[in-house]
Amino acid sequence: MIKKIIIVTSFLILASCADSNDKKETPKQVLYLWLHDIGFEDPNFLAVVNADPNSKSYGKLIDTVIVNETVGMAHHTPIFLPSSGMIFANDFHNSFTYIFDTKNTLKPKLINSFGKLNDFNFPHSYSELPNGNIISTFQTKSGIDSTGGIVEFDKEGNYLRSSRAEPKDPSIFVRPYGIILVPKLNKIITTNYDMHETDIGYHIQVWDMVTLNLLHTIQLPRVEGMIIDQNPFEGRLLSDGETILFQTFSCGLFVLDNLSGLEPKVTYAHHFAEGPFCSLPVRLENYWIQTVASDKGGFNGLVVLDISDPYKPLEVDRLETGSKIGPHWLSPNQTGEQIVLTGFFEELERRIMMLNFDKSTGDLSIDKTFGEGDISGPGLMVDIEEWPHGKTGAALAHGAIFWPPAPPDWN
Repeated sequence: MIKKIIIVTSFLILASCADSNDKKETPKQVLYLWLHDIGFEDPNFLAVVNADPNSKSYGKLIDTVIVNETVGMAHHTPIFLPSSGMIFANDFHNSFTYIFDTKNTLKPKLINSFGKLNDFNFPHSYSELPNGNIISTFQTKSGIDSTGGIVEFDKEGNYLRSSRAEPKDPSIFVRPYGIILVPKLNKIITTNYDMHETDIGYHIQVWDMVTLNLLHTIQLPRVEGMIIDQNPFEGRLLSDGETILFQTFSCGLFVLDNLSGLEPKVTYAHHFAEGPFCSLPVRLENYWIQTVASDKGGFNGLVVLDISDPYKPLEVDRLETGSKIGPHWLSPNQTGEQIVLTGFFEELERRIMMLNFDKSTGDLSIDKTFGEGDISGPGLMVDIEEWPHGKTGAALAHGAIFWPPAPPDWN
């Protein structure tokens, strides 16, 4: 009898240790989500999610960090986690920026925040410069009808310098939006989309990375019979380190080259679809993965192009998501084999989805094992009542970013 008791006791101790180890499991991959309360009544917050496919807790919440200054629209973070581990995240409607330190990967800490900066308003995109500083677009300066510019910060969000985006021709409408870095040529490119929808943009801008001087304001070429040159939206540097592809909100794809010359050139390359709008893309080696959505009954999903020849892209895969999932935000993990997806419409506003990408074939698929999902499909559900920080109800995610950091396009 004594031996049996010892055996049973030993088993219970070992089981207890195993349970304890499971609870202390540190995932090898983490996802940070930037969310706002769906009713705009409770604070914005950063969520930490287990994104390790080999973990028993894959796709489950770990923690949340709330902010208190504003209640509004949690919008952009960088696409790639900066090497410093600092996440810049904006509340666009309130023209506010927060900086989270992720050195403790599972316990991020809010270390800085600021609103209007030297009269620059409505920060939008953030990208890490090769020197470790952060460059950001601001849509306006000194009023809603004004033209903004770019601002450089140190890694903790301290202001360093800035430059206006006002073109020489005052009739040109500009609202700085996306950022593409070309360190090889010491250039920064910004796209042009007005988040307040007061007007339409038709130009991109080229800046000197060393001085932040505005060098060029270039109009997109018109394509006969197509409305695809409206609102240059997002761009990515190609693997040669000199050529850029960028797409418009109206789903045109253009090449920007000759950046080392006196007259950079924009060339039309592709049209994704009629009617929808095209948001964030990902460039992985010689593949371009594009989000496409439509609130008018058109195609919703993702299109994969082989861009080995960027002037003649070839479609290699198309993932249709259906009328209730409108893809918007994409960010790849360190290997490029997983891509997080957030967006709009009835079902995607309720969940975060994970995509699997085969870099050898260009095939794209939905990861059905990420999150608990519901009857409508897989994913991490965000229309929940209770979060680690409290019972604040359903939320909507926009920015999403992986740790360990994915290499930026320019690296």
